[in-house]
Order: sequence, then C-alpha cells, then structure tokens
Amino acid sequence: MTHRLGRPCLSAMAVALCSLGVVSAAFAQQPPAAGARQLQLEARLQGEPYRWELADGTVLAQGLADDSARVTVTERAGQEQYALEMLWGRFPVKVAAACWLLPPARFEACAEIGRREDTRAQKEQSAEEERKERERKRRLAARTAWIRPAMSPKRVVSILTKAMRDQQAWMRTPAARLVADNFACDAGNAGLPKITAAAREKYAQARSIGAYAAEGEPLLIEAAELGNWRAVATLFNVAMHGEDWESAQPLVAWLLQRGAPAGYNKLAELHGTIASYEDGQASSAERDLATALRWRAAQAGDPGAQRDMAGYFEERDPQLSERLTHCALQRFPDLK
Repeated sequence: MTHRLGRPCLSAMAVALCSLGVVSAAFAQQPPAAGARQLQLEARLQGEPYRWELADGTVLAQGLADDSARVTVTERAGQEQYALEMLWGRFPVKVAAACWLLPPARFEACAEIGRREDTRAQKEQSAEEERKERERKRRLAARTAWIRPAMSPKRVVSILTKAMRDQQAWMRTPAARLVADNFACDAGNAGLPKITAAAREKYAQARSIGAYAAEGEPLLIEAAELGNWRAVATLFNVAMHGEDWESAQPLVAWLLQRGAPAGYNKLAELHGTIASYEDGQASSAERDLATALRWRAAQAGDPGAQRDMAGYFEERDPQLSERLTHCALQRFPDLK
C-alpha cells in the first residue's frame, strides 16, 4: 500500500448519523478473525467506522479504526477484489492471494487501493436527488407548456413591456391617488373574466388537495387551460414560491392578455421580487410602482390585490382597509 487513506469533510448526512449514534450500531466491532491483517489510515481517522467487504457487499469485517487509526481486514479464499467502505466513501481494494502470506509489515504495501467511490447509501441518495430534480424540471415545464402554443417568449416580453409602459401613464392619472374615493367594490365582478363551472370545479379540487402540492398542480393547470384566471394566479404563486421566474413571466402575461386585473397585482410582485434580488432591496421608486400596480388591480376587482392593499391601508386608513377586505371576502369567501 503506497498511501494513507484520508477523507474530506464529512457530509451533513454522515455527521447526523454520528450524532444519532447510528454509526456504532451499523459498524459494531467484531473480534479479528484468524489471519487478519491491518491497513493504516491517516492518524486523524482513529475511531472512524468502517466495513471490509467483498465486491458484492458481503461484510467480512467491520468496526472502528483503533487508536492508531488502523482497520482490520480479512481474507476470503479465492477472492482478490475487496472494498473498504467508510461513511465518506468506498475504496475498491485488490489483494492478491500472495499478499496474505506476507508478514504484516509488508502486507500493506501489497494491497492495491483504487480511487474513492460513493458508498451505496450515497449512490441511493444521489439517485433520489436526481429523481427529485427530474420531477422538479417536469413540473416547471408543465407549468407553462399549455401557454406556449399561443404565446411565444417574444410575445410575453412584449405584453409585459407594454403593461409597464401603460402603468407609467396610469400613475399620472387621478385614479392612481391612494385615497378612499378611488375605490368602489364591484360586487357583480363585471371587470373580471368569466370562469366556467368546469374551470371552477377543477380549481376547487386543486385547492382541496393543496395548491402548492405536487398532486394539486396538474389540476391547477387543467383549470388554467379552461380559462380560470384564479388558477393562473395561483400557479404564479407556486412558481414564485420556488423562485421559478421563468414560468412566472408568461403566467403574468396570460393574465394581462385576458384582461384579468390579477395580472397587475402579480406584475407588482414579480417586479418587486426581481428588484430586491438584483439590488438587495427594492428602491422607494420601485416600491411605489408595485403599490400603484396593486392599487390599480384592487380598483379593477382583483381580490388578491384588495387583500394586499387592505394591509397597506391598515394604519393609513383603517376604514378603507376594512372596505377592501370586506369586498374581497364578500365576492370570494374561499379567500379565508
């Protein structure tokens, strides 16, 4: 053996195993077998758990490295391929039959230790992480796949750009003033896109499962495909929760294109969040723009914006805050 086995820092999983006392059970010390030999680890690895195995995982010896950082290894007749497995990695070891006949002092130099590999547990963990990543990407793709046939990325940018330009003009009108006289509750929801019974049912099913749950998202998408703007607004919330801005933008564009006031409210959130990420925090001008977008959406009947603006006015104008909350819940009781 030409080198000492060292280790990188233990992974969080390995540290957790150590703290829970799982290591001592999994690597219970066994008495050395007749003809056993030892391999030397780095001095700092004394007390390190290990297993000496055949290539197929059959355990021949296991325990903890001794006070001199040595581990016990044993022979299996007719076998040359072994593995030394520790919490932080697995090392293939080739030991020719002749090596076992050598004196202990020469045995170590005879063993051929290969490069570190992941342990079975690490491979399983990596496979699970890869599965979750594939599922995450699948969800991201499905989130806006239904929009793409009718709305190209260029069209999305065009819609968002026009909305921001129009908003600048709106902010110079009397309607942009943050005063109670500028809000009247439209109990008939005349300004909102109509939602069919089928689209409402799909949305209700998604909410009953949990809109943020993986199982509920396909139902949200079905409701969105049926034209349910509330489902699209919820899909936007799911996307933003996962920092999926790529999906968030076409969802906002869809809402704006369909004339759903929620588009302005979600544009406010998207703009404010991106500004905060880019500059550490949104500037006062950016915060004012976000408030104006929400105020416009609230006036146009979006219940989410009305709830948001109720919070804004809670101390500034408590009566207006109460009116906004009452209006939102009167029209959409399921917001509770």
